Order: sequence, then structure tokens, then C-alpha cells
Amino acid sequence: MKRHMLLFSNLIIIVSIVIGFIGIVYKDTRAYQDLAENHLENVLSLADNDISNHIEDSMTKPVLVSKTMANDEFLKGWLLQEPENAGNDAFLKQLYSYLNAYKEKYGYTTVFCVSAQTGNYYYQGGLNKTISKNDAHDIWYYNFTESGHEYDLEVDTNETKGNFITLFVNFRVESGDGRLLGVIGVGLQISTLEDTIRSYERNYGLSVFIINAGGSPNSFTGDTDIFINEDDLANRTKIEIQLDKQEDPRMQWYSSDNERKCLITKYDKTLSWYLILEMNTSSISRVFEERVISNVLFMFIVLIACITVTTVVFINYNQRIIELENTDELTGLPNRKQFSKRYPVLIRKNRERRKTLFMFDIDRFKDINDKYGHLFGNIILKMVGENLRSTIDGYGIAARWGGDEFVGILSVEPNEAKKILERFMDSLKNEDKDECYRVTVSVGFFEVDGKLSMEQMIKKVDEAMYRSKEGGRNRMSNI
Repeated sequence: MKRHMLLFSNLIIIVSIVIGFIGIVYKDTRAYQDLAENHLENVLSLADNDISNHIEDSMTKPVLVSKTMANDEFLKGWLLQEPENAGNDAFLKQLYSYLNAYKEKYGYTTVFCVSAQTGNYYYQGGLNKTISKNDAHDIWYYNFTESGHEYDLEVDTNETKGNFITLFVNFRVESGDGRLLGVIGVGLQISTLEDTIRSYERNYGLSVFIINAGGSPNSFTGDTDIFINEDDLANRTKIEIQLDKQEDPRMQWYSSDNERKCLITKYDKTLSWYLILEMNTSSISRVFEERVISNVLFMFIVLIACITVTTVVFINYNQRIIELENTDELTGLPNRKQFSKRYPVLIRKNRERRKTLFMFDIDRFKDINDKYGHLFGNIILKMVGENLRSTIDGYGIAARWGGDEFVGILSVEPNEAKKILERFMDSLKNEDKDECYRVTVSVGFFEVDGKLSMEQMIKKVDEAMYRSKEGGRNRMSNI
């Protein structure tokens, strides 16, 4: 009955998998055309939220750090005193140390400060230059200070780092009466932000661009992998990009290169950036095709696995049940029932050899349980079983007879059996063990008499075992 139930259950699983697979593929195929664009919009909206949150989280900290420095009384006082300390190295070193401390703490590429009084451009490594309106690279400073903005973000080349393209946070430093003292800020390696955004592009299968609408004009007018200007984006998409300062995302559908594409535009008020996400339906088609193929492969793998498991279960089911029914769960040794079956087999196989039957129990096992608890007692039983198995391996079989009693038969004559059992007893008393794990046993053994039944032989070794216990325990006795 159990076999039939097992077969029936596996057949139900296989049929359910096949039916479920066919239903899923049919549903996906029928609904694909209607759901493709809706799915695309959902993916884009999710990606938009993820990327927007990541970018805002990444940039909020540099803005806050720059704001903290811009409101630092030390910095304001230093800038007020800077003109009269132009040649004072100790005075200048205070600023360099201040800027370097922020660079080291937050890992920025550059931490800089421009003095409004002298035009000196300082960074964590020293004095970079004195800015000038005649220097095209310095127009960022004049455009920013004239904009009246408290801060802005700019993509520009970094003169202190080999003109690497860098994302700068610029913050105004003002005195208590509102007079401009200078500009403080940090520079972040733009590749770090772009690498992170590229990972989102790979995950979502889309393209991401940023239009920096709030940054003051500077000498860098090109594009990076992520930052792009509005005209270049329009040339790429061949449509008029709708840019407004609404924080709700704006979605536009258009066709380009025989592909249906979707564009999401979102304005970030905090950063004054437009986040642009672009995706086409071909990515969904590829995903759909890959999904069908993977589903087919998955179905075949599951079917093969089910058939394999079913076959293996039928082959091993009875054997496993027999093992469970005939093995002592605690020690892993055969139980009394299994020993009774294997005893006559071993007698027949070793008909021409002398054999010895033995039985023992653990001395004062009740005291062990009372002192250390039954869980520890189980540990002792398991330890004794493991030592017994390893000692008699190759000589015969042993089993847990019941409680703390063990029985076994060795295919050797009594004197040899006695030596083997002595090794077993010594292993239990090993000085390397903790004292509580050192136990003794009382053993009875008797040479097997083929004329006697197993029950009669068990009775004799049981009497011999009790003779050992009466003789003081921790010994062996023979009748």
C-alpha cells in the first residue's frame, strides 16, 4: 500500500508540474503583447525610484559635509584673517590640515576652499593657484558666486588631480552680516557614481543619463558616460525632451531604429538634476524568450529529477525501512532484533572457526544518569557504542541489547576474544579523557557451542556478566 501511495504521489507531482508549466507558458504568450509596455513602465518606475534614491543618498552626504564646513566658525575666522597672514606657513597649515581631515574622514578626491578676498584656491595638499577672470577654467567660481545660490553641483575637470573629470559640491561661505568670504566644497571621483549607475543599467536593462540643470556654467562643456547636456540627449533620441521642474516622473513613448522605446524624465529638486531613464521593448522580448527557454529546461530537469528520485526511492525504500527498524538510534549499532537475525548467519559463515559470545553492561550507569542527567548518559552510551564498533571491526558483530547492555559475537577463540575485549575496556578508561567520560564495564564471555541455541548462549554470557559484577565490576568472567 505504501509503495502504491508513493508512486501515486510522484505521478501527481509530475503531472502537476507539466500542467502548471503549460498553463504558465500559454498565459505568458497570450498576454505578452498587451502587457509588454505596461510591464516596461513598471520596471522603469521601479528603477527610477531605486536609482533616484541611491543618487540622492550618495550626494546628500557631500552636500551636508560642505554645508557643515561652510558654517564652521574656524573656517570663517580663518578666511577673515587670511590676507594679513599670507606668508605665515603655520597659519596656512591650519587650513591644509582642516581640509585634509575631511578628505581622509570621508574619502573624497578633493576638499577645497577659495578665498573671496585673495582669490587663492587652497586644497588639502596646499595652495593650488590664484583664480582669475582671465583663466577660462575659473569661470565656475564667478558664475557660482554671482548666481546667489547657496550651493550647486558641477561636473568639471580637477586641476589638482591631473584634470580628471570630477563631481564638485560648491558651498558659499558668508560672514554673519552676509558678506561673501569664499567657497568651500568637495570633489568626488565621478567614475564611482557612474560605476554604480552602470550596475543599475545592467540589472534593469536600460540606459541612464543625468542633466545637471542647476550647476553654474563652467569650462567643461562635454559629456561623460552618465552626465549629458539637453541638446545631445535630444540628438540621441530624435525627440523633443520635455524638461520641467515637476518632481513627478514624466513618461514619453517613441520609436527609434525600428524599436519601441520609453523615456522617463524626473527632476530632483535637492540636486537640481534631471534623471533620464531609457528602455526599449527588445529587452522584454529577450527576457521573455529566455524565460520560456529556462522554463522548458527547468521542466525537463524537474521531470528527470522526479523520475530519478522515484526510481531510487523504490530501490532503496525497503532497505532503508529495514535499516531504521533494525538499528539502534542512539549508538548506530544493530538492535536486539537485528542481532538475532545476524547471529545464525555468522555462525554458518564461520562454521569451521571457534567463536566467542560476549555481553557487558556499564558499571554504575544509574549513578551516571543520576549525577549528570540522562542526556549525558546518552552521550556515554553513544561513546561506548563507537568504541565497541571500532575495537571489534573485522572480528565480528555487536549490538545494543537494551538499556546499558551490549552483546556481541567474535569469530575468534576465547583467549583472543579476551585480548580484544581488554583493548575495548582500556579504551573506555583512557587517561586522555575527562574523568566524567571514563567508564568501566563488566563483561561476561563464553565460547559458542553449536549445540546450544542463541537464547541458551545469551543466558550463559548473562550469568558470566553478573559474576563479573559480583566480583567487583570492571572485569571479565567466563563460565
